[in-house]
Amino acid sequence: MGLFTNNKKLCPICNNPTPRLLSTKIEGMPICKECDRKVDLPDGALNQMSLSDFQDYMAFYEENQILRDTFSETYSFSFGFGRGYFVIDGNNRLFRLRRDDNSLVMKYSELKAFRILEDNNILFDSTETALKYYPSDVPERIHEMAPQIAQFVIRMREYEMLERMERMQERREREGENPPPSRPYHPRPRFDVPVPFRHFYVEVALDHPYWAGYRWEISGPSMDQYNPDIDSYLREYETKVEELHGLAVNLMELICPGAPEICGYDTVADTPVPVTPAAAENDVIEQIQKYKALLDAGVLTEDEFAAKKKQLLGI
Repeated sequence: MGLFTNNKKLCPICNNPTPRLLSTKIEGMPICKECDRKVDLPDGALNQMSLSDFQDYMAFYEENQILRDTFSETYSFSFGFGRGYFVIDGNNRLFRLRRDDNSLVMKYSELKAFRILEDNNILFDSTETALKYYPSDVPERIHEMAPQIAQFVIRMREYEMLERMERMQERREREGENPPPSRPYHPRPRFDVPVPFRHFYVEVALDHPYWAGYRWEISGPSMDQYNPDIDSYLREYETKVEELHGLAVNLMELICPGAPEICGYDTVADTPVPVTPAAAENDVIEQIQKYKALLDAGVLTEDEFAAKKKQLLGI
């Protein structure tokens, strides 16, 4: 034990021995492994803390033990290997940002807003009373790639035919006395047409003493470079969207249980939605407040917020 711990450098929080190697430090002072396990902070936050700040955090962490003891997982969403989880206790309306019993547990009231995007296009968006969904044009754009896929299939067949002919010629030449001459290299065709989008993003804005927000990235479906297929792409896409819809529903249950789902556009199936001037004004204010929360959470930049504000105000 003494080989890996330092009894001369004690943890400034609990006075336990600290690791000799790769220790976490506060103001240049190492902390013990037990205190290190309790750190559940945004990236870089620990580096900005003074020892006094960290002591305040540790006191907050100990108070959070009541919620950690209460927490019982009813739903979790994985963002992919090494990209984290969002875990929910639906019975007590609690959640945590990691699937780790040592992570902080947060109350429903600390989740202020969320949205789910395809690159920059919103799929799901929260308000205080409803879950908004936005129909995507990805299926339509994938179907528009059909002519390019057909052209690629022709190129691939020509390549495969040329390969078969060259193999046959090489066999005939090997049967003769002279070695076969070198053949020109023919690269295998690849379908390199960009797909409609690259990533899904899940963004949450929080009202929490230590977490202002978080953003997860999920890879979107890809098109097979050697065997592109629209149906395969759409099956993968629809599966991921269905999973993200489940996440959106569970997030919305934290904000407003039983909230309805409504279309985020002004029309649904070409039917106008009546909006009174007062309601429209309230909606604009609500939208600006929501995007301000995303700005404060670090999800949006100042320029993105300013552009969105101008768009909502029509200026």
